[in-house]
Amino acid sequence: MLYDGLSVGLFGGSFNPAHAGHLHVAQCGLRELALDRVWWMVSPQNPLKPKQPSYDSRVQTVEALGLNNRMDISHMERDFGTQYTIDMIRMAQTRHPRTRFVFLMGADNFSQFPKWKNWQEIAARVPIAVIARPGDGVKPRLSKTARFFADKRLPEERSHILQYLQPPLWTFLTPPLNNLSSTAIRKDMAYSRKT
Repeated sequence: MLYDGLSVGLFGGSFNPAHAGHLHVAQCGLRELALDRVWWMVSPQNPLKPKQPSYDSRVQTVEALGLNNRMDISHMERDFGTQYTIDMIRMAQTRHPRTRFVFLMGADNFSQFPKWKNWQEIAARVPIAVIARPGDGVKPRLSKTARFFADKRLPEERSHILQYLQPPLWTFLTPPLNNLSSTAIRKDMAYSRKT
């Protein structure tokens, strides 16, 4: 099959809108984890967030970033009809049993991870790479998730082998930070419409 033997970073989110900070996370995954590809998984509707703009409009914001040829927008969640990350991962592993998946997330999501459905199963199924976000400081590394998986942390200097190791396993990457956030962009857009 097309992705047999490859390592693929699963980078999910609402992307409302997608911005250079998200691209920074995806590029960090490719570079630091030595991944073959990154799949951008646009969530049809994040169950932890209020109603989102249309799926297609959010996909367009990802397309507008000009992804490089090692990044793809995956419509797997929409096509499978999955709402939760765990269901998407189960389906991806069933569909691509010989692909090495790594789950990419910003440090802000890592702190909220215990709110996700079956979060411990997610961690048991795929290694996780947590990418530092501006303003988070050490909080994610002291979170409930970090404490629960304290003995499963791979040092950052060994993160390039994460894809080959058995989960549960996670690493925390601290690349140069990008200060953009979707929340700030939405606030700027709302302000611009009022003026």
